[in-house]
Amino acid sequence: MKDLVNPNVLELIPYKPGKPVEELRREHRLERIVKLASNENPFPVPQNVVDAVNREISHFNFYPENDSYYLRHRIAEYNGIDAENVIVGAGSVQLIRMIVSTFLKPGETVLTSQKTFLMYRISATEAGGKSAFIEAPMGRDYMYDMDALYDLVDDKTKIIFIANPNNPTGTMVPRQVMMDFITKIPDDKIIVLDNAYQEYVHHPEDYPDAKEEALNRKNLIVLRTFSKIYALAGLRVGYAVANDEVLAYLNRLKPPFNVTRAAQAAALASLENEDFKRWSASLNVENKAKLYQQLKEMGMEVIPSETNFLCFFPGVDTVELNQRLLKEGIIIRPLHAFGVPEGIRVTVGFEEDNDFFIEKLTKVLEEM
Repeated sequence: MKDLVNPNVLELIPYKPGKPVEELRREHRLERIVKLASNENPFPVPQNVVDAVNREISHFNFYPENDSYYLRHRIAEYNGIDAENVIVGAGSVQLIRMIVSTFLKPGETVLTSQKTFLMYRISATEAGGKSAFIEAPMGRDYMYDMDALYDLVDDKTKIIFIANPNNPTGTMVPRQVMMDFITKIPDDKIIVLDNAYQEYVHHPEDYPDAKEEALNRKNLIVLRTFSKIYALAGLRVGYAVANDEVLAYLNRLKPPFNVTRAAQAAALASLENEDFKRWSASLNVENKAKLYQQLKEMGMEVIPSETNFLCFFPGVDTVELNQRLLKEGIIIRPLHAFGVPEGIRVTVGFEEDNDFFIEKLTKVLEEM
């Protein structure tokens, strides 16, 4: 059977998300389980989103809008741009794969940093094999080293992925540094800014949103998602902003009916919920500050974060720590796959869930 498989697929290491709550409950028969592994917004979606999805239920026998027409136009209005500059996908992941498949030619490479979102590696390897993926060293502050990234740009470089803020470290490249980098990159390289956590950034005035730049350059794509601050991770909706010529090529690879009726309706309703966004971001700042302090008081090294998660270093074997925490009903994310084997990523949840995590972490560390 192996001989029948595309050799690029054989080089892939599958993406492994955090363990599902249901599976952990079956394994250990736990009464309370706190999932802090997947950077989800813990707050339930607003009622207008629930109502919008419920209205679609009676239409589930029909295909959705093929190009997410109403959602795409509302996203454009929300961002102050034209609908021709927006494409909607089943989460940012689908758009990442579409970008690689559209622009990466044989012999060309995808460039990013070490210690960043795994789907860049997976998508590049899927399309071009291991040799198509290049990583620049990450800075000692766990931030993208933009000079190191630029130094690796060569004739083979086709796509440059930048997660900002970065997953899993939570660090952010400031606006001027990012703009200086973009300006230096030749037009025959595609730059992709993955802004999944943009709404959580503490100081938006210093954040490189870059959507205006994306309209005026033929090699810049900005990714956004409804999975994080909008609390729609279970429905899979993301979008890209780019020059209309870039999107015309991406649309050639867009699967038909790629975003479900429920997802389109929910995302459309979510764009009316500015209060929910502000509330989620505000509570995240408050709960993250407390969680950060609790981890520091335990003697942990913790990376200051611009997102809804923290990366910390417990100083013990993270595989064993993770297994022990699972038995206590805590789901977090060890970072071996991200190239940070000494690190743990924990989502900022409800205050009571964060406290429960700290309680169990303290217990397990004392046992270890």
